[in-house]
Parts: sequence; structure tokens; C-alpha cells
Amino acid sequence: GSELAICSTNIASVVRQNTMEVAFLAPVTSASSSAPLSHAPVIGAPAGAQGGFSVKATVAVGALAALAATSVKSKRTVRRAQEMATLPKHMQPVDPASYPNYKPGPSGVPMMPQVVGDWATPVPGSYKACLTMVGPDVETGSEVGKPWDPLGFSKLYDRNFDFNDNMTYPHVQWLREAELKHGRCAMLAIVGIFAQQSFHIDGYPEAPWYEALQKCYDNPQGIVGFGIAQISAFAMVIEGKYFPNDAWIGQMDREPGDLGFDPLKLAKDEATMKSMQLKELKNGRLAMMAFLSMFLGHFNAGSVPGVSALPRESAPAQGATFCGATPASSSEAGMSKTAARYTTQTILPSLAWIKTGVKASELQPTELKALTLAGNDVLIGKTEAGALFCVGNLCPHIGTPMSEGADVIGDVIVCPLHGSSFKVTTGQLIDWCVSPPIIGPLTGLIVDKKNLLIFECRQGGFLGSGEVEVLVDTNAKKAYEAGYWKGLLDAQGKDDGTYY
Repeated sequence: GSELAICSTNIASVVRQNTMEVAFLAPVTSASSSAPLSHAPVIGAPAGAQGGFSVKATVAVGALAALAATSVKSKRTVRRAQEMATLPKHMQPVDPASYPNYKPGPSGVPMMPQVVGDWATPVPGSYKACLTMVGPDVETGSEVGKPWDPLGFSKLYDRNFDFNDNMTYPHVQWLREAELKHGRCAMLAIVGIFAQQSFHIDGYPEAPWYEALQKCYDNPQGIVGFGIAQISAFAMVIEGKYFPNDAWIGQMDREPGDLGFDPLKLAKDEATMKSMQLKELKNGRLAMMAFLSMFLGHFNAGSVPGVSALPRESAPAQGATFCGATPASSSEAGMSKTAARYTTQTILPSLAWIKTGVKASELQPTELKALTLAGNDVLIGKTEAGALFCVGNLCPHIGTPMSEGADVIGDVIVCPLHGSSFKVTTGQLIDWCVSPPIIGPLTGLIVDKKNLLIFECRQGGFLGSGEVEVLVDTNAKKAYEAGYWKGLLDAQGKDDGTYY
């Protein structure tokens, strides 16, 4: 018997002359079989045309199936491309071959930028873009077209391509976006700092600028909570709608800082636009420096001339005595070692503005108020015309406190004890010990005539709405006492028997 080598069946159908033709192929036997290869009869077809119709039917069906599959695949590809085109840019697929600027990595695949969410192709050119921007060369008066960039921030982005091709450093487009955003915030902040000293909205807490925000968060009730929600919502909408996508690699779809907000139509043409951009840039830079000055002036009081004043001493004010003596504070009384108070160095003046805790609006004409600022006994007041002044509280005659009954007549202050009078603007002596008769002039003979000590003062805050500030020597007390401590130490002597 013969062994069955291959068994296959092929069924094909074709419509021809309204007749269904079906061809059957018999099983194929091995070559050792003596039975000849025979075909089964074809139903409904002439005997001579059976083999030809079977081949044609198979080819036709295969072609139709391939054509149908190609059409379906083409439609599916077009539909998928249309769907991908509607997706946001950062969700579209990336072709590694589209990164010609990147060298192949160890695996042979081009290295892609490690920037989350950005799929644009990074290209060098940060410094060239800086040359085309408004305002990089105006603040220092440098050569036109030559940016003032001593640290080379505008060139850092181009160095990414010299190292590992990872976008570590930002493009100058991102830097300009950040500069404008910080400048705008600083302009709003500095206006708020000055305005809150002069104006107050009912419902908001009364607090200095550095505590106002915390006070609002501590008690977000009523209009306060509504204001916080309004500011937060506004910031989220602006940041979400105008997010600077691809600015890090210099391919943002808008100009840095352009939020499309110009309700007054100030930018009428290109020249006006550049002028307004430069004004905003310069004012933003100035506001950032101003806010930094206010910040440092508060947390390091007296460090910024003309901006901040030192706070008053935390010790309670002491009542003035007849000769102006002031009891030692508890902190000083606790210091027992005289060596800690002695120095061989010359003590030089150290001038600083000191806050008085008193507003000029609280003082009436001819009213006086005595204070002790950094060891200096001062007297602030107003003339009959309402002009603010600050003088030494101790009369130069024998140290009588001027606050104990002194009279202000015009711009002259009169000592309550012996009637000595002085100009409050210059300290110039007018009369020396004129009362009481005979006794006053006699007491004036034992002390040399002197002018009254004058202190420079100013009104702090916006438009003079803040506290009165006085310029005093913070080393005055230390310098005055230096001789005493030196004499005390000299009297005690050193441990080895010698003297200082």
C-alpha cells in the first residue's frame, strides 16, 4: 500500500454565467503509487474547462480580498492621523529620526532631550535670540546690541549641545518670561506695600505688609476669604492658559510676556509696542530692586539707607528724672564682668534711623513726646505751624528734662527750669538762664553756654503716613560710658598687679 504524503483541499467559488463552479483537488499520493493523478468531476461546468476556471477563481478572490484589506487599512490610517492631529502637541508621537542634532547613544538610537512634556526639536541659538530682544543693553549704558550679561546666562543653553545634549540650562526665551513675570509681581507688591500704609479696606486686618498675608490666612472670613479665592483663581487661570510651553528650549508659540492683554490699545504700532515693552521691563526691574530693599530693610533693619529704620528697644520706656538719669535695664544689671564692657579701640559714631513708634499725625502743634532711642534721650514735637522737629530732651545747662513742662513758642523751645530758649530747627541758643531773676543768671555762670542738640527726623511710610524716624548715633551710649569703664578697670588693676 502507498503512504499518504500531503493532503490539501482548496475550495474556490466564482460567479460566471450565473453558474456556481466548485473545484475539488484530490489527495496527492507519493510517487511510488501506481494510480494516476485524477481530478474529480466539476459540477455544472464543461469537462474541458474545469481546470482553467479553478485557477482564475482563486486569483480573482485573492485580488479582491487584498484590495478590500488595503482600502480598509488606508481608511483606518487616515482616520487615525486625523485623530492624532486633534491631540495637544505634547501628546503627539515622536519620531526619533526627527532629532538630527543629537548624536546616537550607546544603543545607536539618537538621544532625546530630557524635558518632560516638550516634544519640539531643540536647536542652538539662545544668544542670537538675546540680541534681538528689547532691553538687554539699556541698564548699564553699554554698547547698543551688546547685552549686559556678565555671568553668561544667555549662552548657557547653547552649551547644552557641547556636553551631553540634555537640556539642562534654559533658553533666553524662558529667562525673559521669568524676568517679566517677576517684574510684574514686584510692581504689584511695591504698590501694595505703600498703599496699605495710607489706605485700608474695611474687613481686612490691620497689619504691616510683612504680616498682612499671614493675618488673612489666619482668619479667612467674609471679604478676606473672597479676596484670597479671587487672587488664587486669577493666578491659576492665567498660568494655565498662557503656560510657557517649550520656552525652556526657545520654541514657545508666543513672545515672552505676551498675554494678549491690552484693553487700552497702548501698542498702536511696532514702534509703540517696543517702547511700551521697554518701559514695562525697566519699571519691573526697578520694582524688583525696590521690593528687595524693603525685604532686607525689614529683616535686617537699618541695612538699607533711606528705606528702613531700626525698631525701638524692646525694654519699656523709663520715666525721665530731674537730671535725665535712666535706670539700668535688667539685661545690663545682670552683667557682672566689667571686662566685657571695656575696649581699647576708639568708639566711632554709628548713625542709623530708628523708628519712634509715633506717627506725625498723632502729634498736635506744640505737643511734645519724650523717647529713648538707642541710649539717646530725644524729644519729638511740632512747632506752632505744625512742622515736625526732634531735639535732645536734656537741657544743656544742667540736664533738665525738656519734656517736664517745656513751652513751644513759634519755632522756639523754652526750658521749664531756668527759661533757656533754643531754636528747634538749628539748636541755636537765644536766651541763657533768664529765670527766676537773680538766681537763674547766677546758675548760668557756672556752666558754659551751649546750643541744644538737634536730631534729624523724617516721616516714614508712603507719603509720610508711617512712623516718625530719627537719625541717632547707636554708639553714643557706649562711647559715653567708655571712660567710666576704663577708669574702673584701671582702679581694679590686672591680676598680675599691673594696670590697664
